[in-house]
Amino acid sequence: MNAVLLAIVFVSTILVFFWAKRSKKELSRLRQQHLAGEEYCRKLADMVENYRSRDRQLIQKSGEALFIFDQEDGSLLEINYQAENLLGYTQGEVTRFTFKELFSREHHQRVLRMLSAALKEGEARIDEIKFRRKDGSQFIGEIKTRSGSMNGRKIIYGTIRDVTQTVNLQIELRRHNRHLTLLNEISQRVAEGHDLPHTLEIILDEVIRSLGISGGGIFLLEQRGTEMKLALHRNIPDYVIEELGRIQPGIGLAGKVAETGRPRLSTNLQSDHRRISNTVQKDNWRAFLAVPFVAEEETLGVLFIFDRDSRNFSRDDVRLIQAIGRQIGPLLKNAELFDELRWQHRLNFASLRELERSRSALRENLDQLEQHHRTLQSLNQMKSSFLSLASHELRTPLTTILSGAELLQSATGDMLGEQEKRVLDVIMQGSLRLNRIVDDLLEAARLEANAIYMAREAVNPLAMINELIAEFRPGCEKRHLQLQLDGFPDNSMIRGDAHHLKRAFGRLLENAIKFTPEGGWVRVAGRILRREDVSALMPDLRPFSKSFFDGALTDSYLQVSVSDSGIGIKREDMMRIFDKFQEVGDISGHSTSQARFGGKGVGLGLTLTKGIIETHEGMVWVDSSGSAQGSCFSVLLPLASPDEERHVLA
Repeated sequence: MNAVLLAIVFVSTILVFFWAKRSKKELSRLRQQHLAGEEYCRKLADMVENYRSRDRQLIQKSGEALFIFDQEDGSLLEINYQAENLLGYTQGEVTRFTFKELFSREHHQRVLRMLSAALKEGEARIDEIKFRRKDGSQFIGEIKTRSGSMNGRKIIYGTIRDVTQTVNLQIELRRHNRHLTLLNEISQRVAEGHDLPHTLEIILDEVIRSLGISGGGIFLLEQRGTEMKLALHRNIPDYVIEELGRIQPGIGLAGKVAETGRPRLSTNLQSDHRRISNTVQKDNWRAFLAVPFVAEEETLGVLFIFDRDSRNFSRDDVRLIQAIGRQIGPLLKNAELFDELRWQHRLNFASLRELERSRSALRENLDQLEQHHRTLQSLNQMKSSFLSLASHELRTPLTTILSGAELLQSATGDMLGEQEKRVLDVIMQGSLRLNRIVDDLLEAARLEANAIYMAREAVNPLAMINELIAEFRPGCEKRHLQLQLDGFPDNSMIRGDAHHLKRAFGRLLENAIKFTPEGGWVRVAGRILRREDVSALMPDLRPFSKSFFDGALTDSYLQVSVSDSGIGIKREDMMRIFDKFQEVGDISGHSTSQARFGGKGVGLGLTLTKGIIETHEGMVWVDSSGSAQGSCFSVLLPLASPDEERHVLA
C-alpha cells in the first residue's frame, strides 16, 4: 500500500516538473510577443503624434487667424497664434467655451445660419460681424468656413479677418457723401429761395431728415441782437416751445451761441449744468447742437438740433451744420438789407410826394428842389442796383462756392490728386478775390450811408505800420522793391478804429507797390504837425477836403506819408483818383492783385481810404511831379491828448 502511494507521488512529481518547464517556455514566448506589440504601438503612436505636430505647426505658422471647432457640440478645439492675438484669448481659455460666445449677442443668429450653410454646402462666408475680445472691446470681422474631419472627428475650420478699418472707412465715405448731398441741396435752396420763411423751413426739414435726429429749430435775433425769437421749430411740444420763447442772448446754450457767435454742443442735456430749461429735460432731450448764422462777423440767428436718444455728434456733423449756418447768415443779412432798402425807398417816396405838394408854395426854390429830387433818385437807383447785385447775384452764390470749397478741402483730405487740389485752390483763390471786391463795395455803401461802426480806442500807429511792412515785404522782395520806414515819432497815439485804420494804410501801401516798377523803392515816414503847421498847408490841401478846414483844428496831428518811385500821377488826375469807381488808364488793365505791376482794381481803394480817414476827422491827399516822377500819398490824423488816451483806455 505504501509502495503504491510512493509510486503515485513519484509519477505526479515527474509530471508536474515537465508541465512547469513547458509553461515557463510558453510564458517567455508570450512575454516576447507582448514586448514586440508594445514597441509597435509606441512607434505607431509616435507616427500619429508626428502627423499631429506637423498639422499643428502648419496651423500655428499660418499668416491668417485660424480656428477649428467640433460640429456636434460647437466647442472650439484649436486656434492659432494669429487668432489668439486677434481675440485676446489663449488656446487653453478658448477650449472652455463654445464658438458663438466669441460674438456679439445680436449676431448669434447670423453665426448659426453661417454654420448651417457650411454643413450643407461645404463652405460658407459672413461679412461685417461683431467679435468680442477678452478685454470686452469689439471689432468687425469677416469669416470664411469649411466643413471637414480630423482624426475621425467632424469639424468646421476657417479664417477670421479684422475688417473694422475698411468698414469704418466705407461708413465715413457714405457719411461724407450724405453731407455733401445735403449741403448741395441747401445751397440750391439758398440760391433759389426768395421767400425767406419758406426757405428756412425747407432747410430745417432737410437737416433733420438727413441726420436722422428728433427735431430742431431756428432762433432769429431782433432789436440789434438784444432779443431772440423762436421763428421755426420741428417736433417740439407746446410746453417746451413756450419756455424756449423766453430765452434771451447769453442765457442757456442757444443764448450763448447768440451772444458769442460760437457753436455749443452737449452730449447729454439731462446732466448738463448749462441747461436752463426744465421742460427740455422733461421732454427727454439728450444730444444737442447749436450753431450761429453769421454774416460779416455779425450773429443774426441760431440753428439748433436735438435728439432724444443717446448720440454723439461727430466733428464732421458739427462742420456740416456750421457750413449750413455760414450759408444762411448772408441770406438773413440780405433779407435785412432788402427790408431796410424798401423802408428807405418808402421814406424817399414820401418825401418826394411832400415836395410835390409843396411845390406851389416853394416855387422860388424849384430849381434847388429839382436838383435835390434828381440827386435822391440817382442815389436811390444806385443803392437799389448795388444792393440787389451784391446781396443776390454776388453774395449768395459766392457764399455757396466758398462753403462748398472749404468743406471739400476739410473733408476729402488726401483723397484728391494733385490736379484736383490745384483746381480746388484756384476756386478758393478766385472766390476769396471776389469776396474782397464785394466787401469793398459793401464798405463803400456803408460809408456813404454813414452806417459803418467805428471804434474809439487808443491806437499805436508805429506798431500798425511795422505790421503792414512785414506783411508786404515778401512780395516786394520778389519784385526787387525796397520797402523801408524812414523815421517815425515814438509813443505817438491816435484815436479811432484800429481795424479800419490798418486797412486804410494797407491800401495806400498796396497802391504804391502796385504802381512801382521792379527795382524801385517805397518809403513810409511819419512826423508830428502843430495846429499852425497844418493851417499853413491849407491853401494847398483845401481842394482835397473842404470839410476838414471848416471845422476847428486840434492842437497836434500825425502826418503819415507813403512815397514811391513809381509811375506818378498827372496833375489833372490828382483830384479825381479819390472819386468812387475812378481809375486812371484803360479798364482792360484792371486787377485786384497786390503784386502785379500797374494792375488796377475796381476803383474803390482810394475812395475807401479817404472815407475811413475823414471818418476819423482827418484827411488824405497826394502829391506828384507828373508821369514817371513817383508820387506821395499823405494822411493827416489828430493825435489823442493824454486825457483822451486815458478816457479811451478806460
